[in-house]
Formats: sequence, structure tokens, C-alpha cells
Amino acid sequence: MNIKFIYAALTGLILSASCLVNVANAGVIYDFDIRVNFDGGLTSSQQDIFSEAEDFWEFFIVGYRDELVGPGLDISASGQDIDGVGGILGQAGPTWGLFLPSYVYATAGIMEFDSADLSYMETAGTLFDVIVHEMAHVIGFGTLWGETLNNLLDSSGNYVGLYGLEAYQLINPEATFIPVEQGGGPGTAGGHWDEPDGGGFSELMTGWLDPNPTISLATINSFADLGYVINPNFSVEQVPEPSTLAIFALGIMGLFSRRFKKQ
Repeated sequence: MNIKFIYAALTGLILSASCLVNVANAGVIYDFDIRVNFDGGLTSSQQDIFSEAEDFWEFFIVGYRDELVGPGLDISASGQDIDGVGGILGQAGPTWGLFLPSYVYATAGIMEFDSADLSYMETAGTLFDVIVHEMAHVIGFGTLWGETLNNLLDSSGNYVGLYGLEAYQLINPEATFIPVEQGGGPGTAGGHWDEPDGGGFSELMTGWLDPNPTISLATINSFADLGYVINPNFSVEQVPEPSTLAIFALGIMGLFSRRFKKQ
């Protein structure tokens, strides 16, 4: 049974080490910090999984471009009674941002899950993957791509960010954009890498969660297009692996969202 991740609007890897975006230099301030604040409805084991997802993204994203002393990201995480198992799983996305001349950064966001679905996903072993996906949206993946934000889409709604596209071109040399999901209905379209409706690709940042998800270099590099410094020193062996999530070198691109539901 696939889980479908649905995008909603903003409210308020390795193929070759040489292709990893390294925008680090002597002036970089390594200060990217996710602060997850637990606001009730989460068991201690579920809180631990949120913390693992925080560690995962802090491993890859280490700072801000242009020697910015960054604000970090505060995420309010909670479990709530919504509609029981299935249906609406919850919502996640940025709620506040820092608008600079070069980039727009998320500074606060929410991650709210249906308590019944939290238990189901934890038991099924998919909760870490879902939280990593949704936390990426809070950071800005898919949610901060628009024209009035970081301007990373072309007129057809496909991704043209420099660093993400360069990674995608390693496996599609003639590509001039990364295909972005245009189907799947409101919330899925425009906020994920393209994938056949219902799933089929392993990439974590598509609109559907497939078994044993992986994450591509294009996904990691897309955060450099959002103005972040990517860790220049990681290897596959160093990546935190608290669940089945793997680091994928080749892979088809996909992306996630704010609202999501189970198919």
C-alpha cells in the first residue's frame, strides 16, 4: 500500500565525489540547526525518530551561503486525533521565513500527524522515511521553489536549479530540467519530482512512498539551490542509517509536500 504525499502552499549520493556541491570555504559558518519542539501527542519512541530525522538533515546541510549567520529552523511537531487510520495523515511545511536578496530561508514550520497513523507507520517501519521526507519540505524542498521565493522552476513548472540539475545531468546528460510532478491532484502536483501516479520509483522525494526509499544526489544538491551549504566531507558509510533509507547515487528524482494521505 503506497502512501501519497500531497503538497500544500507555504503558509506565513553519490556518483562521484566531484559532483557533490561543495560551496564551503574558509568563510562558511557551520551553523545550520534544526530545533524540533514537541508539542504533545508523540510517544518517546516517536520523538526519537523525529530526532533521528533531524540528525539526518543536519548531516547533509551544514550552513548558509554568503557567510550568513543563519537563523536555524524551529519545527513544532505533534500528534493529533484527525480521522483515524488512513485518510489524512497530517500536514507539514514552513510557516515563517527569512527573505533575503539572494534566497528565501524557512525559519519555522510545523509537522502534525494523525496519532492513529503515527502508530501504524511506526509499526510498519516507515515513520522515519515519512518524517525525513516531510522535514525536507519544511526546510524548503518543493515549498520554496516558486517564482516569488527562490525561483527554481521554469514556465512549465519543471526544476531548473543549477546544482540539482547538474546532478540530474550525470544520468541524463541532455536534460535541461528535472521533471516535476504535474499530476496526482492538488498537493502532489508542483511539489515533488515526477513519478507515475501510484508510485514505482524508489526516490524518497517523489509524491509516493515506495518500499525501501532511496535519496538521490539531485535531491541533496537541490538544497544548495535553496542557499544552503552541503557537507563536503560525507561518504555513504558516514550517513546516519536508523532505518531502511539508503543513499542513492543514480535514481529518478521526486519530491514531497505539506499535506499527505494514504492511497
